[in-house]
Amino acid sequence: MKKVVAVAVFLVLVAAVAVGALKYFPAGSSSAIAESSERAASDLQTKIDVVKKAEADKNRRQRQKLDVSEAELESYVMLDLKKQIPFPMDSIRVHLTPGFVAADRRLTIPPGSTGNILTDALVGGSHNFYVKGKLTGMNGVGKFDIQDVTVDGIPVPVILVDTLVRKYAKPKHPEVDIRAPFELPWGIDAVEVGQGKGTVTY
Repeated sequence: MKKVVAVAVFLVLVAAVAVGALKYFPAGSSSAIAESSERAASDLQTKIDVVKKAEADKNRRQRQKLDVSEAELESYVMLDLKKQIPFPMDSIRVHLTPGFVAADRRLTIPPGSTGNILTDALVGGSHNFYVKGKLTGMNGVGKFDIQDVTVDGIPVPVILVDTLVRKYAKPKHPEVDIRAPFELPWGIDAVEVGQGKGTVTY
């Protein structure tokens, strides 16, 4: 249990500072999968650029909607945001269901990451990290309420997650608050999570 708690400290920190907030690719060759991933990440970046452009258009009067798929989110995180995550991420799978966002991540914590031999022995290696929460977004404000967290299949109490973030994440990243509402970026008005997709109103 001590090892699970130690690993949870690091993985929750990763989740807190890398957020924002992955699924299935059809069977095929590795090159075909890589090409599909790059295309999906590019598709999401194009959608982000559309939203940003709309925000900058002072003459726009009518709001619009666009959908974001699980595959696009997975690919964008792996190909575009991966470098912002402090530990190597081997894989990530996003699951979107009405009102909820879940992510399975496999992270590898390299030797020497903590600067402490004992801590390295506890947390080093690859670990599966699962987070699920309720995501709401309306009137330009979003909120994410964590429901479930597991490390290597072992449940981690949400109250412990809060404690870990306060103790380990906040001193280095004062802006991190996994419970607080946050402003939706790029002039987004609302976010609705459905089955297998998220719908953004901007």
